[in-house]
Amino acid sequence: MKLIFTLFFLFFLMSCQNESKNSGGENIDYYQFQRLDLRKYDIPATIYLPDASAGIGASFKPLIDHEVGDYKWKIRVGRYFTINFEDYGDFNYLYEEKKKQIIGNKVYKTKIIKEENSILVYQQTLKEEIGLKKNITFHIYAVVILDAVYYQIMNSENGNSKKEIDFMYKSIKSIKKI
Repeated sequence: MKLIFTLFFLFFLMSCQNESKNSGGENIDYYQFQRLDLRKYDIPATIYLPDASAGIGASFKPLIDHEVGDYKWKIRVGRYFTINFEDYGDFNYLYEEKKKQIIGNKVYKTKIIKEENSILVYQQTLKEEIGLKKNITFHIYAVVILDAVYYQIMNSENGNSKKEIDFMYKSIKSIKKI
């Protein structure tokens, strides 16, 4: 009996190794992710990005597009995983303003899927049928504060699949100030 209990306990400990507690207190499994230090790109933080085993077409090495002194960054991991960062300085109403713009969009119907801690996950469909098949896209929008600087983070305007957005959500939740 002790052997079974010991094996169960060891299995439990090993399964917890790949989890990380984020700032919201929930456990997120970062098993298919790799940590990236963003300091060399002028962002004082780290982020976990999906690796090639994630099943979303991710590459082994993330690509970061950024010109020194610019206020925009594009982090790409494969063909479809792209997160855009923009430095908005001390504009503290950024999240509320963008949320109003997203919800009030006159072209798309917007359905909020998840909202927490300045992260908004939503789905969009065209309001008017124009003879095309129903196109549903998923989007993510977030604001992260690092050293009193507000960073806007979002995916491509074209949208992504739900699975890709779930990976982006985990990546954004993993951002930690250095």
